[in-house]
Amino acid sequence: MTVRFRRFAWVLRALLSHYWRHPWQSVFLLAGLVAGVALWSAVQVINSHARASYAEADAILGAQASDWIRRSDGGEVAPEDYIALRTAGFTEVFPLVQLRVSTRDDQPIHLIATDVLALPEGMSGSGDGARIDWLAHVQPPFQAWFPADLAGELGVGEGDRLQLRDGRFLPPARIASREQQGRQVFMDVAAAFALMGRQGFTSLAVGPMDGARRDALQAALPEGLRLEPNQQRLDLTELTASLHTHLTAMSLLSFAVGLFIVFNAVRFSLWYRRPTFRNLRLMGVSVRLLALGVLGETLLWSVVGTLAGLLAGWGISHALLPSVSASLQNLYGAVVGADLLLSARTMLLAWGMTLIGLLFALAWPMWQQLGAPAVASVATAGWHADARARRRLLLGAGGLGLAALITYQAMSTVEGGFVLLGLVLFAAAWALPAVLAWAHGRVAAASRSRGLRARWMVSDGWAQLPALRTAMMALLLALTANLGVETLITSFRTALSDWMAVRIGADVYVQSNRLDADAFLAEHARAPWLASGHARTGQMVRWNGRPTRMLGLDPQAPDTQQLPLSDALPDALDLWRASGTGEALILANEQAHFLGGLALGDTVALTTPGGVQTFRVVGFFHDYGNAMYQFYLPKARMKPLWPDAPEFGLALWLTPGADTTDLEAALLDAGVLPGEWIAQGDIKQLSLNIFDRTFAMTAAMNTLTLLVAAVALLSAWLAILHERMPEFARWRALGVTRKELLGVVAVPMGLFALVTWMLSVPLGAVLSWLLIHDLNVVSFGWTMPMLWSPAPSLRLLALVAALLALVLTLVMVLMRKRLPEAMAQVGAGA
Repeated sequence: MTVRFRRFAWVLRALLSHYWRHPWQSVFLLAGLVAGVALWSAVQVINSHARASYAEADAILGAQASDWIRRSDGGEVAPEDYIALRTAGFTEVFPLVQLRVSTRDDQPIHLIATDVLALPEGMSGSGDGARIDWLAHVQPPFQAWFPADLAGELGVGEGDRLQLRDGRFLPPARIASREQQGRQVFMDVAAAFALMGRQGFTSLAVGPMDGARRDALQAALPEGLRLEPNQQRLDLTELTASLHTHLTAMSLLSFAVGLFIVFNAVRFSLWYRRPTFRNLRLMGVSVRLLALGVLGETLLWSVVGTLAGLLAGWGISHALLPSVSASLQNLYGAVVGADLLLSARTMLLAWGMTLIGLLFALAWPMWQQLGAPAVASVATAGWHADARARRRLLLGAGGLGLAALITYQAMSTVEGGFVLLGLVLFAAAWALPAVLAWAHGRVAAASRSRGLRARWMVSDGWAQLPALRTAMMALLLALTANLGVETLITSFRTALSDWMAVRIGADVYVQSNRLDADAFLAEHARAPWLASGHARTGQMVRWNGRPTRMLGLDPQAPDTQQLPLSDALPDALDLWRASGTGEALILANEQAHFLGGLALGDTVALTTPGGVQTFRVVGFFHDYGNAMYQFYLPKARMKPLWPDAPEFGLALWLTPGADTTDLEAALLDAGVLPGEWIAQGDIKQLSLNIFDRTFAMTAAMNTLTLLVAAVALLSAWLAILHERMPEFARWRALGVTRKELLGVVAVPMGLFALVTWMLSVPLGAVLSWLLIHDLNVVSFGWTMPMLWSPAPSLRLLALVAALLALVLTLVMVLMRKRLPEAMAQVGAGA
């Protein structure tokens, strides 16, 4: 070991010995690093896992599917057609049945079924190593394979039969899963046929084949079937990009809040080690060697913090993955498995972010300390230095605010929107210390007419402000994020409910391939229990590179008469209804407007069986929760263009007071099976359940961010307590009561917290306005009114009061424990 290395090791040991003597500072420094890294890495793990699942989306239950075979009219593929293709030698073809049902408590679950023996290349193994018991799997009562996490959420055990909303039961459960099963329940196609009473496949999947073989398959397709490429991977990657960007932005905010704890811990670590730095330099240690020691300490903390944060993030990602997976499956049809992987890229990024954060929080202020004279007075007051720091932060806040204005004018992407939010939030956070100082000065001036005790309690805030300002900045960010996001969620939920009141206004909705909806309506047109009905047709096409649904509507149906438009030409609905024989006019959803770049009056070219047809857009309608582009065309106009377009459900309005028994009997007579119709209240509740599940992760991250801010506040006050304990001891020796000491601690902290909360209210409104009117539109293409309510801010005020009470309780407990020893030291010194 060289002399230089021994000196370096000696200096590093001297620097690190501070944390051995003050372990609580180690705890808070590590807490800040772990909190920031854990939340960020949890989201990164989930996002990376989801994107890896999208890359495998072309595989179905472990078998690669390069193409789909579907009916041109959107109906079921008959088993006879499948058998004919297999008999012709196309062993690459295998059947698929996919359904979405709901449990008795309206939780949506997805079913997938296939013939495992028909999978290409004998891919009959399962993802978790289980093997199939063929007799139990393909014979009544069959088996339903539940992934372990889904089974746990639904309370399903081995052998249980899950009851559905319509009273039917799934086959006995087996807790196992196959590759690419995700959160779907897997069973044999015979079990799916028996459960749903159907005798057709959703589609046929086609394994990899060369061009000549594909042409031969195309030529051999029975009439009514079409071959189309599997583009799930590309579609999912594009459709879900905005959602993953949102999650990443939330995690970065959490990382930033966690760094405030680091700043607090580092600030007091530096303060306490000033004698250590001075003594080392007086002993002949060079500034260069001290700088290397500081760098070594930074590297050590970055490694420890990253490893601990990644470990915590791994646990958080497992806790949050079910809600994210359910949202991705319900909104986008994305299959995301439960096996998370921590990539080397995520680990390196986490370490790099932690190291950069520490270099700003730890290395830079320590370098400033090293640049000071070795014999500088340690009694230099920090108030003036803090005033200079506040002025610099205020100037920086002005610069960030100016950058936010420039960014707002040029914002056109999701990434640009989050840059704007970051600039606004950190501009406010940097301005907060100056606002706190100004508010404290006003209160101090007003207290001059009060008694000496009141003036003393208020004035002590000048001594506390340097330590509390970073904690208050963290609290401001957490409160603002909570207020902004909660307003967004409340506004979205209200808009969704109001929209469903119109769009889901029928009493009963029927979805059955056995029902001829037009014939059913004609037969029961004069039935006393039926007030009205709406039979729609639908056709999937592609527009602007994305899956698009064209719907044929009855212009006279009740839900079409009340169709709410977000933007439209004058008399748009009248023009649209009258376009049966004239110019082809369509209504487009907002997603096509804001994400697809359509404007009123623009033309849309779509491929129909008869060739390319152009349509003119006369209005845009709300379409919440839809990830696809969607167009509405009068049903009479759509029929000649897509003669094979399948029916897309039947909506039925009942006569007020009518008994649903007559309706159910009519549906059963028409061949509709129980479970193929759903009441209005059930479908609304199902939609709201999906909504609540979608935002569960956002709410969880908001809560974690608030907890991080609370830890920052606690760490700041414990540091103040340690620094000022001799001062408190002198006051106690002079006869100051514990109640008066509590006032000195509580009054300034309560004032600063109150001002921080007051600032968070308008800032939260600004954040929610940007989220709703700008970022939400750019990301998802949905517009909605912003609904501001004082209730969330009052709840947060109560929460802040509870946090302060907890901090004050801990501070007073520690003060009571340590004051006698501090008073004894003061007496010995005297």
